[in-house]
Amino acid sequence: MASAQTPPPWRYDLHTGDHLIYRYAFQRHTQSDEDQTQTQIDARFQTHVLVVGENREHISLGFQRNREAAEMTEYLSKGKDRLTHEKAEFDKRMQTRPSHFSEAMEISATGEPLYPWEIARETYSYLIEALHEVMSLPPIPLAKGAAWRSALTGLDFRWVDDESVHGKLCHHIEGASTDGSLKLNYWWSPESGVLEQVAYEGSYSNSGAVHETARMELESRTRGERLENWLASADTRLGALQAILLTPCLPISAEQLAPVLASDDLPRDDLGQDGLAHDDSAAQALALAIASRRKIEVPAPTLSKLRQSTSAQTQLVQTQLQSLAELSSSSNASSKSGSPPALVDECHRALPLKSPPAKFGTLLEATPASKDKENPQISYLLRIPLSYREDRPSPLLVYLSGGAGFAMDGMYSAEAAVSRTDYLVLYPQAAGYWWTPDAARRFDAVFNDVVQHYNVDRDRIYLTGFSNGGTGALYFAALWPQRFAAVVSLMGAGQCNEQVKAGLPNLRNLPLLFVHGGNDTTIEPECSKTTQAALADLNPAIKPQLKILPNHGHDITLQTDDGLALAFFKDKLRDPFPRTVDLSEFDGLATRGYWVEILDGKPGRSDLDARVKPDNAIEIHSHDVKSIRLHLRPELLPRPGDIHVIWNGKKMFNGPLRDPCSLPAPASGDPKLDLGDTRDLVLP
Repeated sequence: MASAQTPPPWRYDLHTGDHLIYRYAFQRHTQSDEDQTQTQIDARFQTHVLVVGENREHISLGFQRNREAAEMTEYLSKGKDRLTHEKAEFDKRMQTRPSHFSEAMEISATGEPLYPWEIARETYSYLIEALHEVMSLPPIPLAKGAAWRSALTGLDFRWVDDESVHGKLCHHIEGASTDGSLKLNYWWSPESGVLEQVAYEGSYSNSGAVHETARMELESRTRGERLENWLASADTRLGALQAILLTPCLPISAEQLAPVLASDDLPRDDLGQDGLAHDDSAAQALALAIASRRKIEVPAPTLSKLRQSTSAQTQLVQTQLQSLAELSSSSNASSKSGSPPALVDECHRALPLKSPPAKFGTLLEATPASKDKENPQISYLLRIPLSYREDRPSPLLVYLSGGAGFAMDGMYSAEAAVSRTDYLVLYPQAAGYWWTPDAARRFDAVFNDVVQHYNVDRDRIYLTGFSNGGTGALYFAALWPQRFAAVVSLMGAGQCNEQVKAGLPNLRNLPLLFVHGGNDTTIEPECSKTTQAALADLNPAIKPQLKILPNHGHDITLQTDDGLALAFFKDKLRDPFPRTVDLSEFDGLATRGYWVEILDGKPGRSDLDARVKPDNAIEIHSHDVKSIRLHLRPELLPRPGDIHVIWNGKKMFNGPLRDPCSLPAPASGDPKLDLGDTRDLVLP
């Protein structure tokens, strides 16, 4: 039993039906010395915290932050006031973003989150993800003046004083990062058991100096509200649905979801450029995802109406409708057979099930560190769409950022474009140039981590990037051409970069698109033009495409490329077994091209080309290569019968191809490319 002198532990007083409303103001000031510009952005939100459920261990919360205003209040360029022009452009950009942001979280009574917080937030910021309406309280009882470190945020916190906020006694907690770039203060009240106020201040560099401030003030709190009321209001609907989706044990019925799915009943107060209500499609997609995950039957008339309604034209809703149809078909097959259909590979061997995602959205993830500490954790961002299912392969889009290669920059320049797609989206981090061996090794570890833990369609993996990332996309494609179905370089340097130029022969089997601004003075459009021409001279399987956007400079990203990249990827499937392979080992990591692998190569010197002839002869010509490995499959052969391998004019093998299904399944790697008749050959 605690002594009378021991202070009580701090706990949130949150119970099912609680509804908290905060006023939230955000301000960002940027200053760039390079182009001598200063800008200031002010935004205001009303945020809703909904306690959708609770148990002895966790509290389930939904958050909805509704933007009430966003204004550009200052724009100076080289000493001249350009606010009027730039404000009009800013307002246009804001119209493309939904005004409702939502997420969900399960927390402990002390505010510790059970899952990662959403990274793609209501405003663009490197640090704002540290700010929430619930903060982690001290892990143990403590006295005034005591300090502790938060393992979650890495901030050092201290109870600095007691103050009165909104007429309530509050403990003022002050936190800061070690370098002082982030300061976070919150005022928790033992009387109300919630945060009465939160303040944030952060500074960082991103093409200039950025300074941000934010403040959340509790405006009201009500208790005992009903879920149906939250689902009926545009102010709270998305937050409530997010909480239900995150927490499978929360009860929800078809009757409760029905009003959300009745699209004509939803208010259309948030129209995007497409003329559609963002709240309509986002809420319906969430409701359908809940029905899919919970196996809740949606009445056929409702589904029919959704397919015919205007909002159902968004891919978000259509994808969820398709998912429900597949589940229904699978359920019917299970009922007839008495057991659920097993997932099998091409040899009818059972496949291990992938684990369901802990949370949907854009999350911070990391590769595991090796036990010997030689390979540290490598962080990356991953977008998991509502359409993702662990029992069905999903397409993967890899997006490499420009500038310094930061994942956050990539995410913010793509989020609006990918938010209505069914792609898993991987945002790796280079923190430098992408075309270095270290960046490539880090990407390789991250890529393998994603395909190991998520059900990725290996024939629908797409690679793109802008500026630095556009160059990196070509570099990675040359290192691992067999991984990708198609590649788009946005403002990349192409063969103006020596590393990319050396690897161009490896790209001959990939569908490629180059997009460049006609007025680009940072990376001249000539770099894309000459690269496309050089690739065309290699007689590629598919002629590379080039799009020059005349009204653009160095400003093309996935969000501003006129939709070219996503349209290019839409119908592309990987050809894993091309009958002609060129492989230049321009880098120590570029040792394999599809079904041919160099085992003893010399980077910068070794290369080979391999051709499958109509008579099943495989002819290989190489320089500075003594041993190779062939990964052979029936799909490579033009006709049944024996294969004949001739290498540099020498007959190396003559005989039948072994049935891949008679061989052991690969423990890891690419299930299709690595399941084959493997032959190691050495030149005499």
